[in-house]
Amino acid sequence: MYYQTADLCDMNQDKKIQVLSPNFKSFGGKKGFQGRVITIKLDKSNWDLIDILKNEDGTGKVVVIDVEESYYGVVGDKLSAFAVKNNYIAMIINGYVRDTRETVKFDIGLYALGTCPLRNFEKTKGIRDIELNFGGVTFNNGDYIYADEDGVIISSVELDTSDVPIIS
Repeated sequence: MYYQTADLCDMNQDKKIQVLSPNFKSFGGKKGFQGRVITIKLDKSNWDLIDILKNEDGTGKVVVIDVEESYYGVVGDKLSAFAVKNNYIAMIINGYVRDTRETVKFDIGLYALGTCPLRNFEKTKGIRDIELNFGGVTFNNGDYIYADEDGVIISSVELDTSDVPIIS
Protein backbone atom coordinates (compact mmCIF):
# COMPACT_ATOMS: atom_id res chain seq x y z
CA MET A 1 0.00 0.00 0.00
CA TYR A 2 1.30 3.43 -0.93
CA TYR A 3 0.21 6.87 -2.11
CA GLN A 4 0.83 8.57 -5.43
CA THR A 5 3.54 11.14 -4.93
CA ALA A 6 2.01 13.54 -7.47
CA ASP A 7 -1.25 13.61 -5.51
CA LEU A 8 0.63 14.03 -2.23
CA CYS A 9 2.49 17.03 -3.65
CA ASP A 10 -0.76 18.58 -4.94
CA MET A 11 -2.62 18.03 -1.66
CA ASN A 12 0.23 19.34 0.51
CA GLN A 13 1.29 22.52 -1.28
CA ASP A 14 1.61 24.29 2.06
CA LYS A 15 4.35 21.90 3.22
CA LYS A 16 8.02 22.08 2.29
CA ILE A 17 8.33 18.99 0.10
CA GLN A 18 11.68 17.97 -1.37
CA VAL A 19 12.04 15.72 -4.42
CA LEU A 20 14.98 13.35 -4.78
CA SER A 21 16.97 13.75 -7.99
CA PRO A 22 15.84 11.57 -10.91
CA ASN A 23 19.43 10.26 -11.05
CA PHE A 24 18.35 7.69 -8.45
CA LYS A 25 16.84 4.51 -9.88
CA SER A 26 14.77 1.74 -8.36
CA PHE A 27 16.43 -1.66 -7.92
CA GLY A 28 14.03 -3.22 -5.39
CA GLY A 29 10.83 -5.19 -5.70
CA LYS A 30 8.66 -2.64 -3.90
CA LYS A 31 7.70 0.19 -6.26
CA GLY A 32 5.85 2.33 -3.75
CA PHE A 33 6.34 2.89 -0.03
CA GLN A 34 6.33 5.38 2.82
CA GLY A 35 8.25 5.46 6.08
CA ARG A 36 10.41 7.35 8.57
CA VAL A 37 14.05 8.12 7.86
CA ILE A 38 17.06 6.78 9.72
CA THR A 39 20.43 8.00 8.43
CA ILE A 40 23.90 6.53 8.20
CA LYS A 41 27.04 7.82 6.51
CA LEU A 42 29.49 5.10 5.46
CA ASP A 43 33.14 5.28 4.53
CA LYS A 44 32.99 2.88 1.55
CA SER A 45 32.37 -0.32 3.53
CA ASN A 46 28.96 -1.52 4.61
CA TRP A 47 29.82 -3.27 7.89
CA ASP A 48 27.84 -0.84 10.09
CA LEU A 49 24.88 -1.06 7.70
CA ILE A 50 24.96 -4.85 7.93
CA ASP A 51 24.78 -4.55 11.73
CA ILE A 52 21.72 -2.29 11.52
CA LEU A 53 19.85 -4.44 9.01
CA LYS A 54 20.61 -7.72 10.80
CA ASN A 55 20.07 -6.63 14.40
CA GLU A 56 17.50 -3.82 14.58
CA ASP A 57 13.75 -3.74 14.01
CA GLY A 58 13.07 -1.73 10.87
CA THR A 59 9.29 -1.54 11.08
CA GLY A 60 8.17 1.67 9.40
CA LYS A 61 11.75 2.75 8.58
CA VAL A 62 13.61 3.79 5.45
CA VAL A 63 17.41 3.65 5.77
CA VAL A 64 19.11 6.55 3.98
CA ILE A 65 22.74 5.74 3.29
CA ASP A 66 25.44 8.14 2.11
CA VAL A 67 28.68 6.68 0.74
CA GLU A 68 29.45 9.83 -1.24
CA GLU A 69 28.95 8.04 -4.56
CA SER A 70 31.89 5.68 -3.92
CA TYR A 71 31.95 3.17 -6.75
CA TYR A 72 31.29 0.02 -4.75
CA GLY A 73 28.17 -2.13 -4.48
CA VAL A 74 26.94 -1.26 -0.99
CA VAL A 75 23.73 -3.33 -0.98
CA GLY A 76 22.98 -6.58 -2.77
CA ASP A 77 20.92 -9.69 -2.25
CA LYS A 78 22.23 -10.52 1.25
CA LEU A 79 21.59 -7.08 2.74
CA SER A 80 18.20 -6.92 1.02
CA ALA A 81 17.32 -10.24 2.70
CA PHE A 82 18.41 -8.90 6.12
CA ALA A 83 16.33 -5.76 5.56
CA VAL A 84 13.19 -7.71 4.63
CA LYS A 85 13.64 -10.12 7.55
CA ASN A 86 13.72 -7.18 10.00
CA ASN A 87 10.81 -5.32 8.36
CA TYR A 88 12.63 -2.38 6.80
CA ILE A 89 10.52 -0.65 4.16
CA ALA A 90 13.28 0.68 1.92
CA MET A 91 16.86 1.84 1.47
CA ILE A 92 18.03 4.91 -0.44
CA ILE A 93 21.75 4.92 -1.25
CA ASN A 94 23.95 7.74 -2.45
CA GLY A 95 26.03 5.07 -4.11
CA TYR A 96 25.65 1.81 -5.94
CA VAL A 97 24.06 -1.62 -5.57
CA ARG A 98 24.84 -5.08 -6.90
CA ASP A 99 23.06 -8.41 -7.42
CA THR A 100 20.19 -6.52 -9.03
CA ARG A 101 18.79 -9.63 -10.69
CA GLU A 102 18.07 -10.75 -7.11
CA THR A 103 17.30 -7.44 -5.36
CA VAL A 104 14.20 -6.91 -7.52
CA LYS A 105 12.76 -10.12 -6.02
CA PHE A 106 12.72 -8.69 -2.48
CA ASP A 107 9.69 -6.80 -1.16
CA ILE A 108 11.68 -3.71 -0.29
CA GLY A 109 12.23 -0.33 -1.89
CA LEU A 110 15.80 0.14 -3.06
CA TYR A 111 17.01 3.33 -4.73
CA ALA A 112 20.60 4.00 -5.80
CA LEU A 113 22.61 5.76 -8.49
CA GLY A 114 23.37 2.58 -10.40
CA THR A 115 25.14 -0.74 -10.20
CA CYS A 116 28.67 -1.92 -9.46
CA PRO A 117 29.66 -5.58 -8.96
CA LEU A 118 32.66 -4.72 -6.75
CA ARG A 119 32.30 -4.71 -2.96
CA ASN A 120 34.63 -2.94 -0.54
CA PHE A 121 36.02 -5.36 2.07
CA GLU A 122 37.88 -2.76 4.12
CA LYS A 123 36.34 -2.47 7.60
CA THR A 124 35.60 1.20 8.24
CA LYS A 125 33.24 2.92 10.67
CA GLY A 126 30.00 4.68 9.79
CA ILE A 127 28.26 7.57 11.50
CA ARG A 128 24.57 7.26 12.37
CA ASP A 129 21.76 9.71 12.94
CA ILE A 130 23.30 12.72 11.18
CA GLU A 131 21.97 15.10 8.56
CA LEU A 132 22.72 13.89 5.03
CA ASN A 133 22.68 16.00 1.87
CA PHE A 134 22.59 14.42 -1.59
CA GLY A 135 20.35 14.15 -4.61
CA GLY A 136 19.24 17.75 -4.17
CA VAL A 137 17.61 17.09 -0.78
CA THR A 138 18.40 17.04 2.93
CA PHE A 139 17.59 13.97 5.05
CA ASN A 140 17.24 13.97 8.84
CA ASN A 141 16.26 11.20 11.21
CA GLY A 142 12.52 11.15 11.57
CA ASP A 143 11.76 12.77 8.19
CA TYR A 144 8.95 11.24 6.16
CA ILE A 145 9.59 9.59 2.80
CA TYR A 146 6.97 8.73 0.23
CA ALA A 147 7.83 6.96 -3.04
CA ASP A 148 6.16 5.57 -6.13
CA GLU A 149 6.98 5.07 -9.79
CA ASP A 150 7.13 8.87 -10.28
CA GLY A 151 9.82 9.47 -7.68
CA VAL A 152 10.74 9.97 -4.05
CA ILE A 153 9.56 12.89 -1.93
CA ILE A 154 10.79 13.92 1.52
CA SER A 155 9.08 16.05 4.15
CA SER A 156 10.05 17.00 7.69
CA VAL A 157 6.36 16.65 8.66
CA GLU A 158 3.87 13.89 7.97
CA LEU A 159 1.84 14.71 4.86
CA ASP A 160 -1.95 14.81 4.77
CA THR A 161 -3.06 11.63 3.00
CA SER A 162 -6.77 11.91 3.78
CA ASP A 163 -7.85 12.73 0.19
CA VAL A 164 -5.11 10.79 -1.63
CA PRO A 165 -6.06 7.45 -3.21
CA ILE A 166 -4.27 4.39 -1.85
CA ILE A 167 -2.43 2.21 -4.38
CA SER A 168 -2.23 -1.46 -3.45
